[in-house]
Amino acid sequence: MSFSKQKIGDKNFIAHVPRGADWISVDEVLSSWKNNSFSLPESKFDTDAGFRSAQLGAIYAIKSHWTVSSSAATIVMPTGTGKTEVMIATVVSEHRSKTCIIVPSDLLRKQTISRFCSLGKLREIGAINDSFENPVIGCLVSSPKDITELQELLDKSNLIITTMSLLNSGHFKDEFLRLLASMCDTLIIDESHHVPANSWKKVKKVFESVECLQFTATPFRNDGKKIDGDIIYNFPLALAQERGYFKPINFYPIYEFDNDKKDFSVAAKAIDLLEADIAKGYPHLLLVRASTQTRAKALYENVYQSKYAKYSPVLIVSGNKATDNRTALQKVNDGTSKIIVCVDMFSEGINIPQLKICAIHDKYMSLPITMQFIGRFARTQADLGEASVVANIVDDDIQESLEELYSQDADWNKILKDTSDEKIGREVELQKLARGFTGTEVIPLNQIRPKISMFMYTTTESQWYWRRWSKVFNEEHSHHYVNETEKILIITELRTSNVDWTTCRDITDDNWNLHILYWNETKNVFFINTTDKGIADRLAEAVFDNYKRIAGEDVFRCLSGINRLMLSTVGLKTAVSNHHIRYRMFAGVDVAEGITGATTGTATKSNLFGVGYENGSSISIGCSYKGTIWAKWVETINYWKDWCDKQAEKILNSAIDTTTVLKGALVPEEITARPAVVPYRIDFPSEIEEDWKGSITVKTALTDSKSFLMDIRLTSFDETSELTFSVGNDDFKEEFTLKITSTGYSVSHKSGSIISIRFSRGREMLIRDFFMDNPPTIWFVDGSSLEGNLLVKLKTARPVTFPTDSIIPWDWSGIDISKESQGTDKATESIQYKLISELKASGKYCLIFDDDGSGEVADVIAVQEDVANNKLLFELYHCKYSSAPKAGARVGDLYEVCGQTEKCIKWASDSKSMLERLMRRESDRASNGKPSRYEIGDNKLMFILKNKLKVYSSEFRVYIVQPGVDSTQITTSMHQVLCSAEAYLKDTYAIPLTLICS
Repeated sequence: MSFSKQKIGDKNFIAHVPRGADWISVDEVLSSWKNNSFSLPESKFDTDAGFRSAQLGAIYAIKSHWTVSSSAATIVMPTGTGKTEVMIATVVSEHRSKTCIIVPSDLLRKQTISRFCSLGKLREIGAINDSFENPVIGCLVSSPKDITELQELLDKSNLIITTMSLLNSGHFKDEFLRLLASMCDTLIIDESHHVPANSWKKVKKVFESVECLQFTATPFRNDGKKIDGDIIYNFPLALAQERGYFKPINFYPIYEFDNDKKDFSVAAKAIDLLEADIAKGYPHLLLVRASTQTRAKALYENVYQSKYAKYSPVLIVSGNKATDNRTALQKVNDGTSKIIVCVDMFSEGINIPQLKICAIHDKYMSLPITMQFIGRFARTQADLGEASVVANIVDDDIQESLEELYSQDADWNKILKDTSDEKIGREVELQKLARGFTGTEVIPLNQIRPKISMFMYTTTESQWYWRRWSKVFNEEHSHHYVNETEKILIITELRTSNVDWTTCRDITDDNWNLHILYWNETKNVFFINTTDKGIADRLAEAVFDNYKRIAGEDVFRCLSGINRLMLSTVGLKTAVSNHHIRYRMFAGVDVAEGITGATTGTATKSNLFGVGYENGSSISIGCSYKGTIWAKWVETINYWKDWCDKQAEKILNSAIDTTTVLKGALVPEEITARPAVVPYRIDFPSEIEEDWKGSITVKTALTDSKSFLMDIRLTSFDETSELTFSVGNDDFKEEFTLKITSTGYSVSHKSGSIISIRFSRGREMLIRDFFMDNPPTIWFVDGSSLEGNLLVKLKTARPVTFPTDSIIPWDWSGIDISKESQGTDKATESIQYKLISELKASGKYCLIFDDDGSGEVADVIAVQEDVANNKLLFELYHCKYSSAPKAGARVGDLYEVCGQTEKCIKWASDSKSMLERLMRRESDRASNGKPSRYEIGDNKLMFILKNKLKVYSSEFRVYIVQPGVDSTQITTSMHQVLCSAEAYLKDTYAIPLTLICS
């Protein structure tokens, strides 16, 4: 819509579409709105003239809100459901005298001015008649030169439309902002998910006394901050699709694992869709989304302009000249160009309905922004077809919230609806709870984050007397909220006290306390959360005529059902005499003694705290004999309420035996001598073990090496000798002795180089000293583990015989079974060469990698691709030479190799990192001028496999290759060490173990 303009200053202006020949004043405009009837016709079908149900719902919600409140309100409407018409209808029907509308960009400012100038579709749908005058719009494009210029603009405008970046700029003076706020009775913020950003808060604070409406398609920011203001209306995306406001979004996933081809593959599919739609007669356009201007330019030049010039691609980015962008946009609008290459949407809120195909070359890293972006393509229009989105779903690393959206089996239509509605629903759930509260609020409910803890009480009452809270707290210094439907009472209490470091009475501390009471009427229990435990019973007594705090053994039922419970503290109380009770707290190694006392009846449990897993999530839980139950986190009120209900389910369950809960807990035992069991595995401390990217350097006086090129190995394998181990590689090595005595443990140098360790932040120390503070973990054939002088024993029985179907004998004719590695010269008589030859001959593997050497994942890694099931099968082979020329029954031939099988399975939790490590090890070998580690494959294939893991699942199998073992002579001790390794693999990641032998 074209409009007339009058300049105010150098760049600012007022715009108007006169109904007659001349402009009219702002008072005449407002008078026409007040003196004529505004109607709200509803469009029940696409052919009807009227407001959509989503628009009517929003309009009525705003009207309803303004009858009872002047606080900020948020309206959530999916992109394409008509937010702008709701804004226009609200301003006109509510006779707002002067409204400031803030948009996020200049392009959207221009579009909004155009829509408001003619009052949008209000005349077309019959909401207003010809007596309604169009508003005079103040277009605030740049900062006024002085207050007089701004005053003139405001005096002559019914609406002021501007951008947040201008209002927050250093050029826009504080006095300008105050004048703008003082003259407006309404503030409308479009795309309000920007509002919580610190740069925007300054503007909103100046407008805090102005009635504010916040419109958005998603009230959640990428940075996790919430929009303030009550969500007064939320039209679900699922309902928008159901009612035909959106057509289905067709997702076309591209599975291009080759990084060099991904952009061309995405473009080719998008162009196919564009051409198909054009052939059907649709005037569709293709939007190409890039993450940066540099990327957008590269895509424009190297892909779209290069290969698809016949569709006249245009590049629209903020770095272009404004005239170039306008020219490009005109080519789009007149149909000359069919392809737009841009960063994001080149402006939020831009309305080009023909944009129906989207090629996402770089994904958004936030689910809400992705939803908003894709939602633009699903808008319904009679002459347009369905929207299509193309993306290479294995292209980028994406946040967890996007994994489901972009995963191979996901239906984008369903996930888009579900994830949007679910997340908004969680916020609405909290706000719905908050709206049920009445009282003297001082802190918004959604900003209260209590520590997760409570006392639990039983009651037989059918009524609560929440108003009696004032018997406990001073009303003058307290505020209360109550939700009588949900039976929740919240009290915030201010206490003033003298400080203890001065006798001056004029210096005091003000402390706020929080007290929450929730009554579960169905279960006949209530819960109290308080920052002052001493007041809990007084509050209970005030609100209920009869009650009983749950204490004693019943409290410890909350520990039931927690998997892998590890108690970190155990408090006990013991009766010393008739009048004296001794309290003892056990932590660390002493927890074992505490559990013994608690389970044998020699002492009474006082308090326990531990961590574990429940319902697939990690949790913490603490409980005390006096009735406190807690967890180590803070959460919302509704979360705390649900948590209380879950604890009540356990505590009220009389079938739970609290003594059995503790019997399964694993605890460390302090020992004074080494265990009389054979060790077979040793692990670096976690700080080194988890350094998968090689940020830690290990060095001697002559050389240094990355941690991923280092090994830690046991050097003694028997039941009685000193525990010795080595750290190093082919270039250097240091051997250590771990001694355990009655006073603790020590790690001492035994032989070899003196090794230092340097961490990423520059900290450097002898590795021997590092081991004194961070001892390595040694594993024994009975399944126990030792860290320093702390021994943890398994409490579950294990198999005693290694399964025969997991033993595969090979013919080793022509192989020197005492020669393990093929080396860089590919020794044909070696065990490893024989293994690799067999794997190659099978023709099953797309990748075979020789990882032999210090820091190895395994001696050989072979990968099969199961295309039908979208799965990569990783086979990790650990070779070990025979200690004798012929196969036999020597348990010593199994100790070290069984330990290696256990160490490698950590990669099952992150196979992508394993591939990255292999590529680094290949790079290290190549830099030293040595032959490649690849037997089949190369770095490009490795990169492709790494990308496939973003879509494919992975499966691991582990093999021991030891021709020194005769399959017909396996002894009991050999079975023991094999079963120990097998049990560890199955208990952790359910990985099968196979023995290849003679």
